[in-house]
Amino acid sequence: MIFPEIDPRIKVLIVACLSSLGVLITDNRTLGLILLTSVIVALSFGAQMMQMIHKLKKLLFIIFIIAILQSVFMPSGETLIGFGQIALLTVGGLERTGEFILRMLIIISSAAILTTSNQREIIQGLIQLKLPYELAFMSSMGIHFLPLLAESFTDAITAIQLRGVDISRIGIKDKVDTYLYILNPVITSAILKSHRIAMSIELRGFRAFPQRTSILVLKLKARDYSLMAAILLFSGIIVFR
Repeated sequence: MIFPEIDPRIKVLIVACLSSLGVLITDNRTLGLILLTSVIVALSFGAQMMQMIHKLKKLLFIIFIIAILQSVFMPSGETLIGFGQIALLTVGGLERTGEFILRMLIIISSAAILTTSNQREIIQGLIQLKLPYELAFMSSMGIHFLPLLAESFTDAITAIQLRGVDISRIGIKDKVDTYLYILNPVITSAILKSHRIAMSIELRGFRAFPQRTSILVLKLKARDYSLMAAILLFSGIIVFR
């Protein structure tokens, strides 16, 4: 970890800049540079990137399907794999697929930056950015609630596999049916968890008073300003190059 105590407001700014660049830029080489930058920044802040990379292995099948759909519905360039007059895989389709993959990885690696700060720091940072406390709290809860949803989905798949169903060996139709079967209990579990969380924060006096005070007050330091200038300069160079 190179930057152990960076103000969460700077992290929010970095995530906003990198994610916006990932959406606006269409050149794959530039997207690769943005991805490299986001990974380096995330590692510098102490993000657990190897765990995220391990989880991305499950998306390879979806990425392959996207590559085929891009080639079938938006064919361009040389046809690499075809069936009669239908292009199943084209050079243009691969380029668009690469663009999609890079953008997805940029957003994921950028989001990993926020995981290096605790929930309280992120909320306080958003509040000091003049965001209403309710919205700041909702944003922070959303970031931390997604892993719980993924964990519930994984537990449901594990429960099915323990009953003798090998998802990796069944057909596509059966896979779809299986995922649809476990989708309902996973969503129900997520709703129940969110309901319990809502009850607990209400019992603790959430929004009991129109104004809130905080013992934690964030202050920008010299390195925070340096990082702010660096990310704004980097973004400007990418956009106006």
